[in-house]
Amino acid sequence: MTTPQQPDPLSSLAGTLSAEYDQSREAQRHRVIAELKQVVEHVPEQTELTNTRRFLIVGPLLIAFSLIGAFLGVHQGKTGLVICGVVLALVFAFLTWQHRDAGKHPFMRLTRRQLFHDALSGPVELADVVDIGVHEGGWLLVQNLAIDPEVAMPTHRPVKVMFGNQAMALKKPEPHILIQSAGLMARGQKLKPEDAGALLNAYVLAAKAQRQLDTLR
Repeated sequence: MTTPQQPDPLSSLAGTLSAEYDQSREAQRHRVIAELKQVVEHVPEQTELTNTRRFLIVGPLLIAFSLIGAFLGVHQGKTGLVICGVVLALVFAFLTWQHRDAGKHPFMRLTRRQLFHDALSGPVELADVVDIGVHEGGWLLVQNLAIDPEVAMPTHRPVKVMFGNQAMALKKPEPHILIQSAGLMARGQKLKPEDAGALLNAYVLAAKAQRQLDTLR
């Protein structure tokens, strides 16, 4: 007679531990996915950005000051002051005219994956951004996005507007996208440099989280 084979306790234990490990790993994966989703959903699916109307306010004031200078030059008999005042008034009038549609049309758009700009040939993958800098440069708001040197960047076209919305894709001293605009507005609200930096950073984090989600899925 043969005796029935007894179950191997070590084999049973190994199977139990393996099942528990798989469950733990799957639970951890779900936690990571949930956390990444929270980062992605922290920002709207899309945010459109316009410049401010600062030059529609500053421009007429500068025209008035220039004409006052020209008027004083006439009364004082200073031809040079008259010519300077008139030339400056014309320059500021041209500046004001170029910015007549300021704040009406978006020139930049952020999504949970990409940045779009009217002056760039294509979108910038936000997950490829490695550093962000935002500051006021004179009358312009300057945004500097350092890009991973291993990825391809779009090209840019020149913008023929004084202090206009401009974006440049530059490779030196390191690959970066330089964006300049007469201030920045989102949903009708003016953004301070720190607000603009926080908005960009949130979208970059969302893009990186979305890329990780794509990998996990």
